[in-house]
Amino acid sequence: MIYVVCIESPVYSRLEVIAGRSVELLCNTSLTSDTMWSYDNDDDGYVDYVYRHTNRPRLFIKPTGDSSHVLFISDAQTKDTGVYDCYDEQGKRKVGYRLSIAGMRSTVMK
Repeated sequence: MIYVVCIESPVYSRLEVIAGRSVELLCNTSLTSDTMWSYDNDDDGYVDYVYRHTNRPRLFIKPTGDSSHVLFISDAQTKDTGVYDCYDEQGKRKVGYRLSIAGMRSTVMK
């Protein structure tokens, strides 16, 4: 007898952004006081959290006007590269992003 084990694997949208630009990550869930995003950059083995009321000046959550909201990252830096997940008020994952921030490119004019 063969048993097949299905492991649910989260699907991530991939985004690539140039450093210094702003990023908006959309989540289709109402903005409540329990709204939470997690962030993992694989550097330290820990997951960081961003809540509706956060003290991180470049990252904040804002409503879009419908039953959605965005995690807004202003002046994106290479250290913002990582995996971002949005959770609803019941703690269920709604969406995930694999964000990659590339360093600024310079061109030499002749």
